[in-house]
Amino acid sequence: MVFEPLDQGPICKVQRGDGSFVEVNVDTRVVTDPIHKTSVRFTPIEWKIIGVLYEAKGRIVPREAFISEIWDSDNTDWTTRTVDVHISAIRKKLMIVRGLRIDSVYGKGYKLVILSRF
Repeated sequence: MVFEPLDQGPICKVQRGDGSFVEVNVDTRVVTDPIHKTSVRFTPIEWKIIGVLYEAKGRIVPREAFISEIWDSDNTDWTTRTVDVHISAIRKKLMIVRGLRIDSVYGKGYKLVILSRF
């Protein structure tokens, strides 16, 4: 995934696997697919989760990493399901803008995948 800053302030382009781009406004947390003319807004927590996955660059991120980084908590008992619920909401929104997917890795965590075909 490649971020390409634009001259429009907080807006960046994210290159998808097929070479096309989606536009990301980091201030408003809106991702727009200019080809399919769709856009979606993420909540602050969803945006942080996406940021953690993006920074991992395709590596698996364990649930506990989200908990410690986003919720700043060592109590993993009640929050692992919270991560799952947020991931589910993000997946539904990513289906609208296409090109990105979050995969579950059983027993390990999640990873962000860039699709070459969508």
